[in-house]
Amino acid sequence: MKILQKVKPIEVKRCFVVSDFLSQKYLGENTQIKDKSQYVKRLVKAKRAILELPEGMLDMIIKGEWKKRFKAYKNMQWCVGIVKTNEVGVWKKAGGLPIAWTRGSLEETACLVAQALKKNSKKLTKRSGIAIPGILKNSISLIQKEKYLFPIILWDGTIGRKGLKKMKGNIDDGCMRSVSLAVSGKKEIKAYIGRKIKSKK
Repeated sequence: MKILQKVKPIEVKRCFVVSDFLSQKYLGENTQIKDKSQYVKRLVKAKRAILELPEGMLDMIIKGEWKKRFKAYKNMQWCVGIVKTNEVGVWKKAGGLPIAWTRGSLEETACLVAQALKKNSKKLTKRSGIAIPGILKNSISLIQKEKYLFPIILWDGTIGRKGLKKMKGNIDDGCMRSVSLAVSGKKEIKAYIGRKIKSKK
């Protein structure tokens, strides 16, 4: 992990809410993003609405549906940094991927996904089967340039990977984006990284 700069928690919360708004899980079949220009328009709309919200409102949005995540974010010091794809892992069965594909590192998960994409495997189903090809087609060039689309990683965190191989860090949000980046050949990704605040003795 390489730290680039410290950031305020509100930036991470904005990132989570903006990217969640853009997530395929909220798009019906008739509103699915079809090209890059449509994706950019949706991103602009999301930022316009969400960046005006006070931090208390962002807290309410996150806490209302993801209490464990809210608690974890609250107890973190945040920075923008760079992590290697072989030192972090994705959520258990992220996006409906087979559990065996998510046991190891992001790099390992991406290798299995890349093979499945080449073979048009039926194992690449549910959300991952829509989101990953969609990201590779429409937004892969944007998600490392736009700070509100960075993955969010918990260093030494455990959320989402219970029972799986322990990694240095776990991707708490942005698994599909991270897998897509790794499938595209990235060995390092820029992300928001949270580390637990050390208690004062």
